[in-house]
Amino acid sequence: MLEYFRNLFSTEFMPHGMCYLWDPAVLWVNAASDILISVSYYAIPFLLFYFVRKRRDITFNAIFVAFGMFILACGTTHLMGAVTIWHPIYRLDGVIKAITAIASAATLVMLVPMMPALIALPSPSQLEKVNRSLEREVEERRSAEDEVRRINEDLEERVARRTAEHQALEAQLIQSQKMEAIGRLAGGVAHDFNNLLTVILGYTEMLREHLEEDAVALEFGDEIHLAAHRASDLTNQLLAFSRRQMSIPRVVSLNDVVNQIEKMLRRIIGEDIRLETLLTDSIQPVKVDPTHIQQVIMNLAVNARDAMPTGGTLIIETANVELSAEYAGRHIGVEAGPYTLLAVSDTGTGMDDATKARLFEPFFTTKEQGKGTGLGLSIVYGIIKQSGGEILVYSEPGHGTAFKIYLPVATAIRETLAPEMEERDVIPAAETVLLVEDEPQVRSLTRTMLTSRGYRVLEAASVSDALKIVAEQDRPIDLLLTDIVMPGMNGMDLAREAAAARPALRVLFMSGYTEGGVIDRGVLDSETPFIQKPFTLSALDRKIREVLSPV
Repeated sequence: MLEYFRNLFSTEFMPHGMCYLWDPAVLWVNAASDILISVSYYAIPFLLFYFVRKRRDITFNAIFVAFGMFILACGTTHLMGAVTIWHPIYRLDGVIKAITAIASAATLVMLVPMMPALIALPSPSQLEKVNRSLEREVEERRSAEDEVRRINEDLEERVARRTAEHQALEAQLIQSQKMEAIGRLAGGVAHDFNNLLTVILGYTEMLREHLEEDAVALEFGDEIHLAAHRASDLTNQLLAFSRRQMSIPRVVSLNDVVNQIEKMLRRIIGEDIRLETLLTDSIQPVKVDPTHIQQVIMNLAVNARDAMPTGGTLIIETANVELSAEYAGRHIGVEAGPYTLLAVSDTGTGMDDATKARLFEPFFTTKEQGKGTGLGLSIVYGIIKQSGGEILVYSEPGHGTAFKIYLPVATAIRETLAPEMEERDVIPAAETVLLVEDEPQVRSLTRTMLTSRGYRVLEAASVSDALKIVAEQDRPIDLLLTDIVMPGMNGMDLAREAAAARPALRVLFMSGYTEGGVIDRGVLDSETPFIQKPFTLSALDRKIREVLSPV
């Protein structure tokens, strides 16, 4: 074997050209063919190596390399075929053929187990089908991404809208809490002032009765009496705002309420303003104090008139509406369900957001000094809230204002509004009255008023003292005149226990205001006798006669 490799390049053999008899045609055809084949065989492996290097994702890299080596060896074999025509180095030619044989055998060994995998390779049609499937998947994914993007944008929009709604509700809540706090303060102040005004008005009226008609002191007394009445009107307006004024609700039609005051409204707004009433037929009834709702309409009409100094249109509408849960969710204190709408709108100057934010605050006004107290809209707010309703304002500068009032629909049968009865003459009497009042000055004044009219007065400073008198007094007691709000037990509790002990006992309630938690948020039914502080001697006497001598 060593001898073989030592003589690897020996030329001791006869060249192939001898076999071709050195025929040029035969010789050059074979030589050229071998050279061309070898060049092609050399090119093919390089292309395969380049392909494998660029496509590292190809699964069958090893077979490509082995096949390339095999082709390269074959090319060298053909090259040696051309060389041995002239140079008989057959030992080298044999080595190259052996290498070619090994390469081809290795390729075969590698190729056989790969055949199943190669056979399993997808056909062009299958690849086309897969490609179409991939295209559909890409399109679906793109559509899904677009849908996700759309949903994301929608969510962002919803979040922004919810955030805005939350901020609006938060602002409404803050405003509601502020109005509630102002209302409690106003109600407490008005209650205390009414007790003081009761004393001032009462003693002033009694003083006037003891003065001569031409006395200067009588004139002074009249001025005091007038000023006290004005102060009383002011405290009553504060009570209306704080929802602590006396309310006697009835089931009525808003159409009837509007029709009853339409003539008065036309006189109030003047000839330059056109009044339009758009009243819905078959309007749902509401349970309200009709007098208070008339006051609401009047106050809004006056406010609209002042906003239209050069004339315009005032529109009063009624309608049956159904508030959705979505709408109710955007407004604090509003519940979904059926409502009766009362809308008062004008074509006036309108207002900006800053004015709307303070519109219902007591004593807030945009009018010149001396042209308004700033309580008109505060009263409207208090009455609507006390009636269980909601009032919303829509306005822009230069585009008028609309007040929309939503009142819950009543379930009871509607009552017909009737003109108020004329006052009856006061008839003197001498019945026994049990007076219960925790304020000493008010109790002293009321006792003096009653005794001046001939009543026999039993007085008590507390509910417990009054119940003791009811139990121990031998003589009949004709009337229980009691304050409502007192420490401990209130006047309503006293009336129930006293009536149980004395069934024939008549009751008349009095108060500077009616506490919400004591009498169903300041509401009495129409059968409950009540007199509002401050009251005059004649008003008290007349009310007592109504209770003791009903028609």
